[in-house]
Amino acid sequence: MYKKIFILFIMIFLSYACKQKNQFKDGYSIHANGFYYKLIAIGDGSENPTNDHVVVLDAVMRTQNDSVFWDTGHDSPNGLYVQLNNTELKASCLAYFKNMVEGDSVSFMMPTKTFFKVFFDTIVPNFCIHDTLTKVDVKLSQIISVAEYQAMQQTAESVEREDTELQELQRIDSYLTNNYPNVKADANGIYILEKTITNNAPIIKGNKVSIEFQGFFLDGRPLDKQPQKMEFIYGTPDQLIQGLNIVIAFLKKGENAKIILPSRMAFGEHGSSNGSVQPYTPILYNLKITDIQ
Repeated sequence: MYKKIFILFIMIFLSYACKQKNQFKDGYSIHANGFYYKLIAIGDGSENPTNDHVVVLDAVMRTQNDSVFWDTGHDSPNGLYVQLNNTELKASCLAYFKNMVEGDSVSFMMPTKTFFKVFFDTIVPNFCIHDTLTKVDVKLSQIISVAEYQAMQQTAESVEREDTELQELQRIDSYLTNNYPNVKADANGIYILEKTITNNAPIIKGNKVSIEFQGFFLDGRPLDKQPQKMEFIYGTPDQLIQGLNIVIAFLKKGENAKIILPSRMAFGEHGSSNGSVQPYTPILYNLKITDIQ
């Protein structure tokens, strides 16, 4: 009799221990991958996403003390997009997304280092440096294909590029209005602000050309502290940025020009390689042809 009672006690204890092992405070369960999860609401979707999908999430991210530091409402109004073929899936709560349907809401707690690596590809910031876990509540609002996601990205990039180009033109227009109100762009989109004229022979392909130039941002800040000097064989590719090459073709020995190059004629949509010139930045140049041989 006592033996049966003892065995029953052991079975109850083991059952309780297993439950405790798989449960965390406030109803969270622990996943084999090391994160905690709790279902908040069940959606009305009928299909789970796969590796061929991207999930769109409404998300709120909190420190361990429940201070919100990121949420889609303020930081990403169109939602948080997660590609399910992400190689980080196995080590994080992102793998759980494949168990969800549209409308599901789940709360997760992840090891802080893993969380910031997966969601932001960065080290832990100071405001979470002492947190063991970081919290994120998500609602799966939409499941889309990778092709749909890529098309959306291309559209967004196109709109962003158009907005940035418009802002650049507005900066140029403001500078011209205040300093050279009668100057218009030439056929190449270059603005010739000032130019001197000589009777010397024009530059031709194969000439050895010596120039002196200095670039400035439109607020007057110089790209280089002193004017730069350079010698090159005219017509040799990639010696100068595109806009300077075009302008030099119309100059003669001893002539000066003050010009504005739009970014597409200068450092373009990526900016300079050393980071000193940001993308979509127009540049003002003072340029002089000091010798032609």
